[in-house]
Amino acid sequence: MGRIIEEIYVWRLPVRFYHWINALCMVVLFVTGMYIAAPLLSPPLGEAVWYKGMGWWRYMHFVFAFIFIANFLFRLYWALFGGDKYARFGGFRPWSPSWWGKPFREQVESYLFLRTDEPNYVGHNPVAALAHFVFIFCGSTFMILSGLAMYGENNPGGFNETLFGWMIPLFGGSYTLHFIHHLGAWMLPIYVIMHLYAVIRHDVVDRTSVTSSIITGFKHKVEEEPV
Repeated sequence: MGRIIEEIYVWRLPVRFYHWINALCMVVLFVTGMYIAAPLLSPPLGEAVWYKGMGWWRYMHFVFAFIFIANFLFRLYWALFGGDKYARFGGFRPWSPSWWGKPFREQVESYLFLRTDEPNYVGHNPVAALAHFVFIFCGSTFMILSGLAMYGENNPGGFNETLFGWMIPLFGGSYTLHFIHHLGAWMLPIYVIMHLYAVIRHDVVDRTSVTSSIITGFKHKVEEEPV
């Protein structure tokens, strides 16, 4: 058997930039958020007023949070108006019974090694689309809204508290919202494990170069042919 390899330009430059900026922001936000919740380093001896360790961790958290928000809004714009068919939301239809049918079932079976043949998608497969919607779109939306609501507590009556302060009473108070926001941050390692498994598996099983495609933009379509 021989192989025919066709290169397809799938991930355009704006999507690749978004991916890596988002990855960097999520890592920094997770690390700084975990430190803010449970500091590991004891402050040095002396007057606390001269040391701003926690202040720097909070500053980095806020800076990357706003970069994350801007990057997220850009991705929404690109999905709706970018003219990039592989970056659109049009193929994601979880409200349709047919979307949960054979294609979704076959992809789940493939990930669980319950079938030998591998479904082939140029863009996101149905399972990947669902994971992106739940963890990236819904998860990011909640983390942004709850984060802005908590950030608004620093300036009562200010812009952020006025627009996003409703999140605090909705979740029963500041402490509860902080707890759920912290809990939501643990979606990151769960999603990363799932994501890495999927892309590495695709590279090994169907040889579509998913891993390198987020750098080059090109995926391989591999077909077997008789020699």
